[in-house]
Amino acid sequence: MQETDGMSENDIELVNALQLAPRVSWSELSVILGQHATTLARRWERITNAGMARISIAPGPGMAALMELAFIELTCRNSQVTQVAEDLFQDHRTMTIQFIAGSAHLLVTVAAPGQSLADFLLTTIGSLDGVLHYSVRTVTGQLVEASNWHFRALPPATMRKLRRLATHPESHGGETHVAMDGIDQEIVRSLSINGRMGLREIAQRAGITPPAAARRVNRLIGGNYITVRCDIVRQGLGQNVSAVFWGSMSPDDILLVGPNLAAELPEIRIMTAVTGANNIHMVVWLNNPWDSLAVERKILHAIPGLTIDDRRIVLRTFKYNGARITESGRFGDVLPVGF
Repeated sequence: MQETDGMSENDIELVNALQLAPRVSWSELSVILGQHATTLARRWERITNAGMARISIAPGPGMAALMELAFIELTCRNSQVTQVAEDLFQDHRTMTIQFIAGSAHLLVTVAAPGQSLADFLLTTIGSLDGVLHYSVRTVTGQLVEASNWHFRALPPATMRKLRRLATHPESHGGETHVAMDGIDQEIVRSLSINGRMGLREIAQRAGITPPAAARRVNRLIGGNYITVRCDIVRQGLGQNVSAVFWGSMSPDDILLVGPNLAAELPEIRIMTAVTGANNIHMVVWLNNPWDSLAVERKILHAIPGLTIDDRRIVLRTFKYNGARITESGRFGDVLPVGF
């Protein structure tokens, strides 16, 4: 079996399946992929132990309404960039920290519970000697979610079966309204460490019974409070370079962005509406920096009314959705989320 940077074609198909149905049971997945459940579990354990992929969570629309999401650019003293990144890694509100090519040094994605963004900026950022300046774009809408991206390594019929499994009661309950309490927050922290964590372990961590844990997990996912997704490292898998585009669209044109945009433009990882002079934030994946212009033309052709006004290439990622990214580009230790 041909391997790509330690991941075989079978591994890529398994990751693709978990991108589509991240909490599906190994027994259910065994039927669809035609491989023994134990084999699948063992292969996934090898992939995660090697830091090549992980199941994580991100705020869904329900959770986003209870917090302040923002992209913050930091200009730092050059000698203190890595120290600032390490200090910010320890903060539960930072989801992603990237070193970028441009007028600023770091791009930080922040999920601040309640109304705590001001405190994060004034107290946390304000206390870092290495930070010289910052600019903030707060998120006002999600147009393309990161969880929509996947390898497309499986036959269409198989992908359809997996999407149906993703709506299994394990993932979506009938009750959609959630009054978040301390137990829910503990469950969210557990899932942020391992989005496939079993209900028994979740229950033990939260101090409740497994059936109660199942009901709460169902409500959190089914109510779109959290999105469970499969994150991957991309070295050797193509699209090794990440770029950030900032653009502008009228509010009317934003409303025309369709739900199938991710399928039409697989280069787009996320697309959000934000505040500021440029009201569109996009993360795109490229094979190399030379692809940037061609991808930009493709995006502009596919999205009427969009202009792209600024661009950044990500030179290094220190933290990605709560997980440390090692110097070799693999997932390391995970800091539980703070939302």
